[in-house]
Amino acid sequence: MSTLVLLSLLGFLVLFLGAFHQKKLLLPVAILGLVAAFITNALDWGTNHLWYNMMLYDNYAVSFTGLMIVTLILILLIASYHFRNEDSHVADIYALMIFVLVGALVMTSYSSLVMLFVGIEILSIALYILAGSRRLNLASNEASLKYFLMGAFASGFLLFGITLMYGVTGSFDLAAISDYANGTDNLPLIFNTGVVLILIGFAFKIGAVPFHFWTPDVYQGAPTLITAFMATVVKTAGIAAFYRLFDTCFSGIDGVWYNILWVIAVATILLGNISAVMQSEAKRMLAWSSVAHAGYLLLPVLALNELSSSSIFYYTAAYSVASVTAFGVLIAISQFNNEMPVDNYKGLAKNNPMMTLALVVSMFSLAGIPPLAGFFGKYFVFLTAMESNLNIAVIIAIAGSLIGIYYYFRPVIFAFNNDGQPMERIQTSWTFNFVLALGVFLTLLLGIFPDLLANLPGN
Repeated sequence: MSTLVLLSLLGFLVLFLGAFHQKKLLLPVAILGLVAAFITNALDWGTNHLWYNMMLYDNYAVSFTGLMIVTLILILLIASYHFRNEDSHVADIYALMIFVLVGALVMTSYSSLVMLFVGIEILSIALYILAGSRRLNLASNEASLKYFLMGAFASGFLLFGITLMYGVTGSFDLAAISDYANGTDNLPLIFNTGVVLILIGFAFKIGAVPFHFWTPDVYQGAPTLITAFMATVVKTAGIAAFYRLFDTCFSGIDGVWYNILWVIAVATILLGNISAVMQSEAKRMLAWSSVAHAGYLLLPVLALNELSSSSIFYYTAAYSVASVTAFGVLIAISQFNNEMPVDNYKGLAKNNPMMTLALVVSMFSLAGIPPLAGFFGKYFVFLTAMESNLNIAVIIAIAGSLIGIYYYFRPVIFAFNNDGQPMERIQTSWTFNFVLALGVFLTLLLGIFPDLLANLPGN
């Protein structure tokens, strides 16, 4: 709870600094506040606090909250380079990101469906504004409006499902819902309908097929930094909340939701990867790949066994680090050239060796190439699924990964293509270079020593 309060106060403090035009203080205050939040969060390890039957702050919540805090720190360090020439609204963007993190924290630690809805809305409202933060850019405005409409639609499904669940069980508490679900032989149709509606609401939020319509357009239209934020912190929060609900309430039952989730997971993997192959713009390619990764993360949710939480955590950690690094390179190149086709990477290696290394490591990790973190992320996910006899889904997922190798390798090939004029040296800040170097280091470290995170969140 102290972490939640600290992050909330930090968001308001950043807003006040912006109001008094203290731009130089924004980044150090935000980073120090997030480091303090990370420490307070880590101190809650092993405590299992239940706050007013609304929030359960256990090791699961501590692990995912810590991951999201670290990811946001990396994104803010990139933001200092991204916004170096902008004088206005930077504080607003920093504060909104922190408020999104507040909502994400609630989503990972809820023990009541009421708090789940509150967390999703806190996160979503701030994101609607962030997606349209470039007010004079029509694409950004369109992204914000589309995200708002689709998000409101998804929230309606979720709220309707929660209502039906309460109508049947008489409680919003996850433990009470679990007792009802596991103590009833023939679950009524209205209960199963509620589960399916909640599933659809979550599928919208994480961008899973066939509720992914908004994802490519919003990811492309939003500022690249915000896209990186949505693809990492927001997706981590969504999948963590998804798993907490289904593991707590429905792990002991086999309902109609199981077959629906199986189809959604497989379709998301295939469509995400196939669509990414067909993209010529790097940002849209990464958007579609984010859809595919949502499919991989649904496999442990479908499996619901003792390996699920640790495989989800490791995968989201590996994916977040690689994605932040990849989007960082994209931000640097897009500011050198406003257009974002994949062939913009041509000749990158000649004068930008560090950036090229970051590109290679991040793309290879996202593709699942050993011995990088992304390989073990997929390995753990596939192993978890096979423990629950989801062999067909795993085979399809492996086929999707093979497809992914093609489009992840394209930017790398272009980077080493020296035909014509090589890309000139891109000047970046020390914070930006630090993030790229740290991203490369962590991707290699987690790949060589996967046991560092393989047992988290633990029990």
